[in-house]
Amino acid sequence: MRRPGLLLLVVALTGFVCAGLVGVAAIDAQSAEDGPTVQGTRFENSWPDSVVVTALVGDAGEIESATFLYAILPEGALTREAAEIDQGDVTRIRAEFPTRNPRLWIPAGADFEWRWEFVYTSGETFETEPQIWRYEDPRFEWQSLTEGDLEVAWYHDRGVAETMLREGLQALEEISPFLGLEELIPIKVYVWANTEDARQVERIQSERFEESVLTGGTRVLADLVHIYQPTRWVVRHELTHVLTKLAGEGPYGDLPAWLDEGMATLAEGDWLERRGGALQYAINNDLVLSLRSMESPSNVPGSVDIFYGQSAAVVLYLLGEYGNEKMNELFATFKEGSSVEDALDKVYGLTRDGLDNDWRASVGLAPREQGEDRSTTIEDEVIAGPEVAEDEQSSNEQTESQAERSTGEADQAQQPARQAEQASQDESSETDRQSTASRTEGEIAERKAEIQQRQDQRRSGPVFEVPAPFPWEYPLIGIAGGLVLLSGLLLVRVLTPRRD
Repeated sequence: MRRPGLLLLVVALTGFVCAGLVGVAAIDAQSAEDGPTVQGTRFENSWPDSVVVTALVGDAGEIESATFLYAILPEGALTREAAEIDQGDVTRIRAEFPTRNPRLWIPAGADFEWRWEFVYTSGETFETEPQIWRYEDPRFEWQSLTEGDLEVAWYHDRGVAETMLREGLQALEEISPFLGLEELIPIKVYVWANTEDARQVERIQSERFEESVLTGGTRVLADLVHIYQPTRWVVRHELTHVLTKLAGEGPYGDLPAWLDEGMATLAEGDWLERRGGALQYAINNDLVLSLRSMESPSNVPGSVDIFYGQSAAVVLYLLGEYGNEKMNELFATFKEGSSVEDALDKVYGLTRDGLDNDWRASVGLAPREQGEDRSTTIEDEVIAGPEVAEDEQSSNEQTESQAERSTGEADQAQQPARQAEQASQDESSETDRQSTASRTEGEIAERKAEIQQRQDQRRSGPVFEVPAPFPWEYPLIGIAGGLVLLSGLLLVRVLTPRRD
């Protein structure tokens, strides 16, 4: 009777031991397909210059190298940062990537997709599952309001954030039909309380940007807008740049500035209050800009208001003369990669000069004389390609201008007469500027140093200031004074004769 029971016990023990051996074999046979165990990844925001990423990794004995992979959404390329490996009882890996590098700038509010890549000594590779992390300005406690496709992040005034959300949603609804957009992507708007809080937030791209006034807002990514001066027209303008990019930016470059900025200026609603005076003066005195010269935005203080006002007027003329469907078609044609000349010809049967003269006629101006536009040659050279541009500085400035989609690029208190006169002087001296020789490296370095010195004097101090030492000398002086006074009173008491 005992033998069957003993036999069953031996069989059970044998099965248990075999199962254990199989489990051990599975652990010992771990490969790159199984991957190491990443126990946690931590992001340390070293604002505004970099982010440090660390993680603890188990089963890392056979790892030869580790790399942090990330891409800024929705359009960034994959970037790799080599990680340091600190082997021990627990393996620690560490990587650092820049956030304010001229070659790689990550704006506050950007979402990026990240993952770890491990290479084993055997040559096999393993990657962790991709995850999303949002890079934010850590100086403030951010909150958000979301409705539909729009998210507004704020930290200071909920009422302002609600206004930004309401005006933004209205702008998206009003402008989308002009661009032929039926579906939108999720869009984020980050709102700083004022320009002082927004210091170090914007990208410093060039000498020109350093000299410019901090803008009211700008579109920094395909789905991200920064607002530095929270007003209704700024958020409407900048959100429209998100729509124009979505509807019309093709594989070969940006939209012409007069179309992009013209649509964004129209979206402001009350644009005539800011731009109308300068535009009307320019029309009355035939000082309007040529359409060719408006393919890049103007940053000259004397012509900024004329540029924005005239851009809106040209877009309004096309909408009024040809309708919304043609405007939808124009953006779709640019999306396919057409040049300005080809797109206008395909959609409207017009050349750039033809559209220029048609708009001039609509405001009572005579056609522009052939050869009158002195910027034509320069503009065509830049459009044809950088290899034919003789003046490197001019090419760089135009490229930088296309990257800076901003609304408040000059003081709005400029008088229309002064603006138009300055614009005329700028156009008349264009030929002289093109013939000026490029500056030497020494002159460029000296200029940059001068700009940096001026910026350091103008900017406020650090956000977090180390408190000054407590002025102990004042309490000590007070104590010493009290002791002197007390000694004087005692001396008087001793020297005063007593009365019997």
